[in-house]
Amino acid sequence: MSLCKLHNVVKEYQGEEHVRPVDGVTMEVQPGDFLTIEGPSGTGKSTLLYMMGGLLRPTSGEIHLSGQDMTSLDDAQLTTLRSRCIGFIFQEANLLPALSALENLLFALRLRRGASPTGEERRRSMAMLDTLGLGERMHFLPYQLSVGQRRRIAIARALITDSALLIADEPTNDLDPHWAQRVMELLQEQSQQGKAVVMVTHHDVWASWARHRYYLDNGQLRAR
Repeated sequence: MSLCKLHNVVKEYQGEEHVRPVDGVTMEVQPGDFLTIEGPSGTGKSTLLYMMGGLLRPTSGEIHLSGQDMTSLDDAQLTTLRSRCIGFIFQEANLLPALSALENLLFALRLRRGASPTGEERRRSMAMLDTLGLGERMHFLPYQLSVGQRRRIAIARALITDSALLIADEPTNDLDPHWAQRVMELLQEQSQQGKAVVMVTHHDVWASWARHRYYLDNGQLRAR
């Protein structure tokens, strides 16, 4: 059974100019998949990711996640499904500024479980930050950290939720080569553990890690 399935998905915007960044996309994501979506800037890659993640509703078409038709859910139901099934790595870190690095991870776990994180979850969060070189900065607030460090916290936050689907929008942005490589290793591990990873990237070297590669241009998605 597919984890995420899109059928004839369209997203269009009406204004001075009619824009259709996603035009009839059909695809399936299976558990354990690691796939990339590539293409020129401004061609709808992030739009497609946001629709897969339930953050943006399509103009038409169907999107199913874990057997549920996301397009038929109300906002509250969609929020519940997202928090239960999806981890996000956005282009921006989007950290909560009043919370420390560790507290940002624990807050994500609280949202997912609907309850305070357990002691084991706290230990796992600390270990995840340590894995990403942030062990000595876990109690720092976001403004006290560099852009790259904030980026790694956001990645740790997505990974710690142990979600079935991980959506990553340019996850290696703002990272030096060492940490970009380490993040790719962690994403690959997620796939090997049976989670699905869908990643947008402009970097061919990172795209080559994927099991399946797709190219989006003029709203059309094709396999590479």
